[in-house]
Amino acid sequence: MTKNNFEKLNNSNIEFFESAKLSLLDPLGLYLANDVKWIKLNQNWNSLKFPVVMGGKGQSILLLHGFDSSFLEFRRIYKSLKKNFQVIVPDLLGFGFCPRCATNELNPSKIISYLIDLINTLKLTKNLKIVGASMGGSIALKLAFEIPDSIDKIILLSPAGLFGEPKSIPFPLNQIGASFLGLPQVRKSLCRQAFAFPDECVGEMEEQIASIHLGCKGWRNSLASFAKSGGFAGTHKYIQNIPIKTLCGENDRILGKKEIRNISNVEKLNFVGLQKCGHLPHLDLSSLSSKIIQDYFLE
Repeated sequence: MTKNNFEKLNNSNIEFFESAKLSLLDPLGLYLANDVKWIKLNQNWNSLKFPVVMGGKGQSILLLHGFDSSFLEFRRIYKSLKKNFQVIVPDLLGFGFCPRCATNELNPSKIISYLIDLINTLKLTKNLKIVGASMGGSIALKLAFEIPDSIDKIILLSPAGLFGEPKSIPFPLNQIGASFLGLPQVRKSLCRQAFAFPDECVGEMEEQIASIHLGCKGWRNSLASFAKSGGFAGTHKYIQNIPIKTLCGENDRILGKKEIRNISNVEKLNFVGLQKCGHLPHLDLSSLSSKIIQDYFLE
């Protein structure tokens, strides 16, 4: 693919984001989206521009979203956190509103390499705090393993992929699975499953944000490529001596009771169970989660 073609695809991606942003129903989502900067990375990523939310001043916090999500996942804690910190919320490589033409194969190693290049580009190489949600929790542990001298503290929110082994999903099952995840009823069901009390907490705004990035060109192929790679698994082995606090909802139907029990048994994870909370503490209990994050990082 020529440089001009990459630029056209990148510009098309940015145009899609700007259009999607205007359609957001959730005012907190729009507030967050208005702080997006498009950061140009080096030739490793075809000199493309990537969406990164940046706001606030002070110590730097990097927020890492979960599988098949976007930076919009952090809409309910962003405004509070940016009062006391510089908050950086990238879309992970191959997810959210990222240009899907950045790489032909999406795998954990490339996601980590992307984050390291982004951290270096933004000069966030000292005393960086990380919050990782769901799959973002596994990514936080692997990232800290790769650049331990740059990381100060970590908070994990319902971390997924800490145990087990990667399981590659071969072609064509990876493509079929990705297509299935794109079905409106499947998206709606997954969105509801993530919340502790979906009948009370899930409406049109939540369902829109859970699916809005699916309109990005190349969404299905990126998801299929990641599935083929096996994704993140067994990342508890990357735990360092960096301080960690882990929050999990006691009503988490995504992780399940066995996985939560395994997490609680790892002493270094400093497990905290949250009542009346599902897989998304930063959404189900946003005020409490924000307070815990700020108190821990300001200690």
